[in-house]
Amino acid sequence: MAAAVAIFVVILFILIKAFSNPASRYDRLQARGLRGRALVLSANQITTSVRIGTRRFVNRPMTLEIELPGVEPYEITGTFAIPRGFADPVPGASLDVAVDPRNRSTIAILGPGGFTGPWLQQGPPQPY
Repeated sequence: MAAAVAIFVVILFILIKAFSNPASRYDRLQARGLRGRALVLSANQITTSVRIGTRRFVNRPMTLEIELPGVEPYEITGTFAIPRGFADPVPGASLDVAVDPRNRSTIAILGPGGFTGPWLQQGPPQPY
């Protein structure tokens, strides 16, 4: 009986660690988050590089105005992880974001505004 409990605890610990991984949080938010746009109101040019799993990100302090369908735009200030090489967020730039529906202050920056649609997975539409 004690061995079964120990195995259960180990499996539970592994699952908790797997789902608390920042890369898996980013992936879940990217897959299930509310899609919207962010307007960069201000951005600090001093950044730090960070690796999440095998992916590289740049942490940049910014103030963003978030626009979601059917929701009043709101401002958020914080340090956000931006996929390295995807976007250069300067004031006035537009970014595609995914927002956690339960906590609108948790966002994932997906790339520059207008460039993260489903066609990136399938290629551009065929000409007429």
